[in-house]
Amino acid sequence: MKIMNWNIEWMNNWFSGNHDPQWGSGSLGAGDAHVVAARVANVIRDVDPDVLCVQEGPSAMPEMQLFIEAHLSDNGVPRYEALIGKAGGAQKLYVLTKVGGAVAAIDHATDAPTQELENVWQADVDGDLLLQPYDFTRLPMVVDLDPHAGAPLRIVVLHTKSKYVHNGQALFGNPARRHEFIAAAMKARRRISAEGFRLRSYLDQLVAADAGARVIVTGDWNDGPGPDFFERQYLTHNIADIVLGSTFYPDLIFRHPVLERVPSTALFTARFDDFVDDIPDRPLLLDHFAVSPGLHGDIRDAGIAHAEYERELEGSGAARTQRASDHRPIWLTL
Repeated sequence: MKIMNWNIEWMNNWFSGNHDPQWGSGSLGAGDAHVVAARVANVIRDVDPDVLCVQEGPSAMPEMQLFIEAHLSDNGVPRYEALIGKAGGAQKLYVLTKVGGAVAAIDHATDAPTQELENVWQADVDGDLLLQPYDFTRLPMVVDLDPHAGAPLRIVVLHTKSKYVHNGQALFGNPARRHEFIAAAMKARRRISAEGFRLRSYLDQLVAADAGARVIVTGDWNDGPGPDFFERQYLTHNIADIVLGSTFYPDLIFRHPVLERVPSTALFTARFDDFVDDIPDRPLLLDHFAVSPGLHGDIRDAGIAHAEYERELEGSGAARTQRASDHRPIWLTL
């Protein structure tokens, strides 16, 4: 079984109409939307996953179906079937399974610990030392898969709060207003940390109840390995380290098969100008797999789909029609 994860940049901009969809929106005309969708479909066809986890999916299932019918079908027969997440607004989570592929059945998980992820909890996301109710910016999508061959497994798709700050570069570059940027950036990171800790407690529950639990956490976590400026100077947390688990509890640690198999020079899924550390076009690993101890032995391979992505990259990729997405897909095989 091959599992792919991809943040497909603002798919919602391809459509208008929601449940009565048509191609094109105020952000992207119909012709350009088809160009971008074709690039995305080409990457998916090249990687050819049995399971595709999507972040920034369209806000309505008929829009995703319109994409599949137009660009991921062969002679009118869809290659994939889609399941939509419960939350996400204009950036929905989806899990797609290949028709005739390795998955026999898929559905939302309904056990008590998964349902409890929808509940609010207490967290200090403002740094004022006062706890307040908080819940996920986008509720994780948890699905149970029954393969044609092999034991069932669970996939958790996580798209955390974005670190983006409106007019951030201008604020950071203005000494008189830099504190405004720092405050907003810190709140975003505290929210990401809160979501990471809550998810980790859920994973601990699963593995404590069943040491052989077969669980994969994937998605765009909006954070990567190594401490950034805020983690070094303002003592915030790295969400990847939180989700993977504590070295004090080795039997609960999840493994990161992409980190274990991809050379450091290719270990990135996005490139953005980092005006804080003053590193233009900085390579960042923002998209991840975390695999439970009971499933890690079944991993055959993992990687980042650089070649497939770059085949659909035109010129600098600056224009939306020149790229499939601003993230590159990751994949693993079981």
